[in-house]
Amino acid sequence: MTDATPRRRLLPWASLLVVWIVWGSTYLAMRVVVREMPPLVAAATRFLCAGTIMGLVALVVDRGQGWPGRRQWLDYAFIGVLLLSVGNSLVMWSEQTVPSGIAALIVATVPLWILLLDGLRPGGQPWTARVWVGTAVGLAGVALVARPEGEVSAAHALALVALQVACLSWTVGSLYAQQVPKRLPLASAAAIEMLAGSVVIFGASRLFGEDWSRMAAASARAWGGVGYLVVFGSLVGFTAFAYAYVNPVVAVVLGALVLDEPLTPGLLAGGLLIVLSVALTTLRKHG
Repeated sequence: MTDATPRRRLLPWASLLVVWIVWGSTYLAMRVVVREMPPLVAAATRFLCAGTIMGLVALVVDRGQGWPGRRQWLDYAFIGVLLLSVGNSLVMWSEQTVPSGIAALIVATVPLWILLLDGLRPGGQPWTARVWVGTAVGLAGVALVARPEGEVSAAHALALVALQVACLSWTVGSLYAQQVPKRLPLASAAAIEMLAGSVVIFGASRLFGEDWSRMAAASARAWGGVGYLVVFGSLVGFTAFAYAYVNPVVAVVLGALVLDEPLTPGLLAGGLLIVLSVALTTLRKHG
């Protein structure tokens, strides 16, 4: 018992470190992908591949749990649409215009919105002074991060709106997932969410007239980005989302080092405010 206790204490921190690096680097990978590929069909391809792999895993590790019921299929498909078809695909779409570090910092406010909306539902966590102060600090950080140097283009403004819609969709999807009456094991749930999400994104890609021939013409670097998102962004990072609090710091650093994305004073100050606000509202006192 004594030997196992330190390992149990280190496990959350090890998971947190993995997610910081993995989820932070996915924003860089998305930015690389959308430079050559249409964002929606690239996102759909990512989740189709990851969902298929996760489904095969579920057939092995979850077979003792039985086949998901109709309500479970509908619940987790709906979650997949909110988290992936709306949330993730809008982030990929916005990164055609917005640097990866800015996108990551704005998405980092999702825990704040979860706390705020959770206070509206019966039995949810009540609002406290820490929640309100943290939210105000976070919004100030978003304002600094979202403000580009120079004139604001229409494309930049639209991408920022898309990121806010993505945050709201992730928030609603996360809260809905907490209320699912009959939960599925992790692999089965992730497989349904990813496959359902990919189907809707493929449909949206066709609806908006994306040029799928660009996928075949893309370079090995872009396809490597898709592969990275499948393995590390979906199969590894997606299943450990609960620890994704400070990964945007990694995204900002990688964007600056690899893609020469600018580190402006407003970006650094806003990023610091966002990280502080999330830490203030999500970290609990113990003892």
